[in-house]
Amino acid sequence: MRTWFVVSLLVTGVVPAVGQRLEPAGWWAGDAHVHLDCGVASGDPVTTDYLLEAMKVNNLAVISVLADMGNGEVRDAARDLPRVNGRDDPLSRPDRILHWDAEWHFDPRGVTFEQKAIGGHLIVLGLRHAERRFSEYTYPILDWASSQHAIVGFAHMQYLPSGLPGELDCCAPLEYPVETALGTVAFVMEDVDGSDTAIAAYYRLLNCGFRPGLAASTDFPCNARKAIGSLLTYALVPGRLTYQRWIEAVGKGHTVVSRNGHKEFLDVKVNRWAAPGDEVRLQRPGSVTVEVKWSATEKLPGKLELVRNGVVIASRRDSVLHETVDFQRSGWLCARVMDARGHRVHSAATLVTVGGAPVRTSAADAEFFIRWIDNLIAKTTPPGDWSIYLTHDREQAHARYLKAREIYKTIAAEASR
Repeated sequence: MRTWFVVSLLVTGVVPAVGQRLEPAGWWAGDAHVHLDCGVASGDPVTTDYLLEAMKVNNLAVISVLADMGNGEVRDAARDLPRVNGRDDPLSRPDRILHWDAEWHFDPRGVTFEQKAIGGHLIVLGLRHAERRFSEYTYPILDWASSQHAIVGFAHMQYLPSGLPGELDCCAPLEYPVETALGTVAFVMEDVDGSDTAIAAYYRLLNCGFRPGLAASTDFPCNARKAIGSLLTYALVPGRLTYQRWIEAVGKGHTVVSRNGHKEFLDVKVNRWAAPGDEVRLQRPGSVTVEVKWSATEKLPGKLELVRNGVVIASRRDSVLHETVDFQRSGWLCARVMDARGHRVHSAATLVTVGGAPVRTSAADAEFFIRWIDNLIAKTTPPGDWSIYLTHDREQAHARYLKAREIYKTIAAEASR
């Protein structure tokens, strides 16, 4: 059994506590975006035995091995798709679950695939079967996944620009504001290295009242074979660990993500009981108490920060943060560890609602998404630069874009009151 050393990162020094587990009971670390082979860029294919050994080395409880339902970039679909059957891989054991699921995307440019699409990569978890499917946009895939009660999210949020997208690439999740607003996606994921543009997008969605789960994964062995578990998701699972319970926790936002592997954790409690993904309900405006504990396996630099509605309201170079936070209207709280690269560990949001009202903390963020959708429509309408990639399904796609736009208009108006 691996022994964890929990380090209190105090200004006065390092105080190790030997024999304690890094994360509390019920939290399980996993990597939900892993493949056996990404083609030429990834070298020789790996095996399920290799993945299980990597789980042991990096102390992961769950790996989602993704077959390719899309353009065939991830090899080998003919080998991998039949393994998606709703059951754990036979090599799994109770605390090391290896499970087959699927990824979907098509490249809009730069790759010699005849069928091309916009919208971004989808991570589809909890499938009973998978198959090659083509669509020019994401909703038909999301609808198909919903028929199997799968849990779906947009991957590669780290490729989002800080402003509106001006160029089209393989991976940026261009339709994430649309399908989040329309309720078809359960989570957003940062992969490979992660970035603060991913977190900024997550904050905007929260400020508009949406509650997507937050995940992080490696996309191993794509992108120069990023080590398995170097980005991971801790998920809070009620009762016995199962794959279904783990992915449901991801979809509900009961998560903490790490860009530093299994080396750090944030234990967040609001009013002493509410964890990430939970909701604290206040009947009237008032205060909540927040306690955040930052634990690590070694001495690490960084600042522990508390974020309310996208704004840092407390910062400590310490292992524990205690705050009392006032809420005059519904909002949310997250904790994070920051260093020179940006966020290194980040909790999903804990909601604090006041009088049952929805979260409406930023008209500007809702207006940003309106501009995003306007840009998406303009670029996919002839003679827009992206219109050649949305020809057969343009009318149906635009109908969804406009429906989401109306939702953001309503949110912007409500947030302005």
